[in-house]
Amino acid sequence: MKKTLIALATVAVTGVASAQMTVYGVLDSGITQTNGTTTFTSGVNGSPRIGFKGSEDLGNGLKAAFVIETGFNMGSETATSIGDRGARLAVTGSFGTVEIGSSILSASFFTKAAFDVTGTNSYSIGSYGGATRNDKSINYTNSFGPVTARASFTLNDDNAGAGATDIGLVYAAGPLAVGYSTSSATGKTSGTMMGASYDLGVAKVAASQVKSLVATGTAQETTTAFEVAVPVGSASVQFQNSKAKNTSVKTNMLAVEYPLSKATKLTAYSRKATSSDAVTGFGIRHNF
Repeated sequence: MKKTLIALATVAVTGVASAQMTVYGVLDSGITQTNGTTTFTSGVNGSPRIGFKGSEDLGNGLKAAFVIETGFNMGSETATSIGDRGARLAVTGSFGTVEIGSSILSASFFTKAAFDVTGTNSYSIGSYGGATRNDKSINYTNSFGPVTARASFTLNDDNAGAGATDIGLVYAAGPLAVGYSTSSATGKTSGTMMGASYDLGVAKVAASQVKSLVATGTAQETTTAFEVAVPVGSASVQFQNSKAKNTSVKTNMLAVEYPLSKATKLTAYSRKATSSDAVTGFGIRHNF
């Protein structure tokens, strides 16, 4: 459980404003095996991290917020820099949320997260159509009933003078989620993505298509994917299948997640792509 560490009351010109800061993080490690070689892996489900976030009520329906997040390696001591997983500020009001900073999750990421049956874990297959995170970016988010719109703008001084745009729409109501995103970036992976999921109760099913233009080429690759997650007692059994049209590469992924508590879970998975060695992994994750 995330714990509030600091609660401050400050007197401003217009009155009393309150600010809060929370520490949070992820501990995640395990082992993976490829072609008979077993390796300790830091981040089987997702990257280990520690972060600090806070918010302040500015009055008149406005709120300011910040996030500073730093990654680390659970297998060895590795040099890191504070905020290497993002440092950003945001202002929220009736107009939506405007966020500016580094390593901000993109509109494409949130679109995929709306229907991905693994919760966008590291072993999930498929791309996002655009970048997962953007540096030196300005982001806008607003919700209109069940529809959430996001837009990411990366400034031109990033990526050797090449800016980027990334726009996404997600509809989520009840068991149904539908998402669409489009991104454009010189020298980076660009493309469009559309997908949908439906929770039947006995299983959650999803399908998606990504048309991407790789950073170093000109040919557009179309990849289709089908996914299902089935609850088995407390566990979740997840399966994903994807096929790339131009390269004919097929990828299958099977995973089982078992929660030990609300904050801790065990994961085992196996992933295999055409003409590539199978990758199997086992890990434990704890969120705080």
